[in-house]
Amino acid sequence: MRMNMRMPKSSVLLLLAAGQTAAEDPLIFVRWAPTEGARDPGASLWKSISPTRIPLKGQDVTPPYGGGAVAAVDVRAIHDGEVAIFLLEWDDPTKDAAGAELGSFGDAAAVMFPLVADDPPGPHMGHRYLGDRNAVVNIWRYRADTDAAEDLNAAGIGTLLTQDRQNVSGRAQHDGRRWRVAFWRRLRTDDEWDAQFRPGLRTWLNVVVWDGSRGERAGQKSVSDRWHRVIFEAR
Repeated sequence: MRMNMRMPKSSVLLLLAAGQTAAEDPLIFVRWAPTEGARDPGASLWKSISPTRIPLKGQDVTPPYGGGAVAAVDVRAIHDGEVAIFLLEWDDPTKDAAGAELGSFGDAAAVMFPLVADDPPGPHMGHRYLGDRNAVVNIWRYRADTDAAEDLNAAGIGTLLTQDRQNVSGRAQHDGRRWRVAFWRRLRTDDEWDAQFRPGLRTWLNVVVWDGSRGERAGQKSVSDRWHRVIFEAR
């Protein structure tokens, strides 16, 4: 994958994105905990971690507008100094794996990080949905139709690219009422297109969910209209 763009490398003190205040921004705390077994979205460990609830709404920035079928997503996260796991959970009574009928769509979810993850200031985080050409984002996406996670990048709307090297894994569970999707990856990789993490890191993330049975696909999706602060616990 080749992307002709310059990426900022500076790390600065916390600056909040425009129009966003600390009181409004739900904090995702990536707790230091054993990751063995936690790749299972139903693992008992997750019950001991309080979720951060992120409200969602329909996508209203660029055509095709729409979505908003999913009202909120709960986010939990852990790391053990080597591997990070992010768990997304949301209400959806139907499991939509798509493909069986013409016009059917699959459920999906994604979490997005600034590619330059080391506490970028608001302007360097890029657009809250898909970054921009001066602020590339790293996206981890799960699709129910393939039952797999993908490692992607974007530099603005219409630029989504699948990485040549896939370092993200995922596992999902649907219990007839809710989806639970676990994404995991090593904190650090040797891939320049991966966001790099470490204990003590302060960064940001955003999330998006698609409900296939409600017609959500591509740009029609349930989105958060702001970035959310992430802090990796230091040992």
